[in-house]
Amino acid sequence: MNGAVSTRRGFTLIELLLATMLVGVVTALSMMTFRAVSRGWQVSTDYMDKMQRTDYAINQVTSALRSMYYPHDGEQTFKYGFQLMNKGEGEDPRRSDVITWSKKGAAIVGNKNSIGSTVHRVQLMVLEEGDDDYREPIEVTGLYARLMRDSALIPQEDGDETDYGFGNAELYQPLLIADGIVGFNCRVIKKLEDAKDGSVRNASANDKKKFEDEFAESNAVPYKVELTFRMADPEGRSYRRNTAPLVRIVRIPVHEQSLDGAEIPGEKQSTKDGGNKSSKSGRKQK
Repeated sequence: MNGAVSTRRGFTLIELLLATMLVGVVTALSMMTFRAVSRGWQVSTDYMDKMQRTDYAINQVTSALRSMYYPHDGEQTFKYGFQLMNKGEGEDPRRSDVITWSKKGAAIVGNKNSIGSTVHRVQLMVLEEGDDDYREPIEVTGLYARLMRDSALIPQEDGDETDYGFGNAELYQPLLIADGIVGFNCRVIKKLEDAKDGSVRNASANDKKKFEDEFAESNAVPYKVELTFRMADPEGRSYRRNTAPLVRIVRIPVHEQSLDGAEIPGEKQSTKDGGNKSSKSGRKQK
């Protein structure tokens, strides 16, 4: 009987080992890819969450600057003026600027804080975790504000030599506005006339070239303020070189009022010596 004899040949040991190694390599690569994607997703989610919270906090700072207060008393005074302490380019807490101004309203302080209904000073800065210059050590690096009531509202007895200014670190504990902000830089345009040809329409064209790092007129307020906040790197690496900047430019509504003798809204300037005359009664303001 003639017929083909069929033979079955199995896998050799070397082939089985190679197949097992190949499956192992593919599995390892798949796991590494999955972990990398998961890690990237988690970092991105955390970063976007922090970005949203930081953006909200910065909007509060912007509102606080727009609600800057300057009295209608015809005098310029440092008690209500804007102050800028230039400490560097703001890459980290030790090189971040400090700004101080007076305001009214709930921005930063919140609706439930009674200080919001009165005039109060705000000092804005970045503080680093572990800073023990204040009554309580700083627990987390971030953007902080210190709040002080108007000096006219602080009761003082005769002979009281207490320093009620921000220089007294024991009186005004910093309030955390946003964690994760590790740097802050502030620049200003001092006067409206400093912006190109002095017109409001053209003032924004070359603003970036006009901003300066110093503001010596502490008895007045600037025309515009540029705020640059630097967020910490999402991977937690050194904030000196791995930060994401967030920039806000704020025009200060009471700028001209702080320079021209505090013109009362709705009335016209008429005298060259800094006085104001009412458009209705002609009464000179003091």
